[in-house]
Amino acid sequence: MLKIVKEKSPYETSKYLVEIEEKMGFPIRMIQVDNGYEFVNDEDRTAKDSAFEKIVKALHMELRRTGPYAPWQNGNVARSHREDGKILYGRKVFTSEQELIRQVAKHEAGYNKTVKTSLNLKILTKLCRNTFQSVTYILTTDNIFHKIN
Repeated sequence: MLKIVKEKSPYETSKYLVEIEEKMGFPIRMIQVDNGYEFVNDEDRTAKDSAFEKIVKALHMELRRTGPYAPWQNGNVARSHREDGKILYGRKVFTSEQELIRQVAKHEAGYNKTVKTSLNLKILTKLCRNTFQSVTYILTTDNIFHKIN
């Protein structure tokens, strides 16, 4: 699921986490994030939970953090970001925020209706609607959730 946000902050990612679970229609049991400040606080600086971490606990989700300086742990996400970026920004000029939001929605709808080899040649929307009771997603610094299992 894609969403345009105005800032990368714990507040925005917390809001999006609540929205995404509602849109999915089933509970998310575990979420994996990188160590970006929009998700978690630096453990060396404070033991306090970020707003995002508090929401994760309130929603009874398990939070997993990728290892520091371990980009290979979200390689699929990085690849997806590159592809989304090429499609959304490489060929288009947006004249308004509404136009950008409309194009992202159009791209997402098409993407979610495309057969995926990682899903054994199934379509994500049908798979979610018909099969999953819980799913693991990665939320990255670009505020985009990606299915990892």
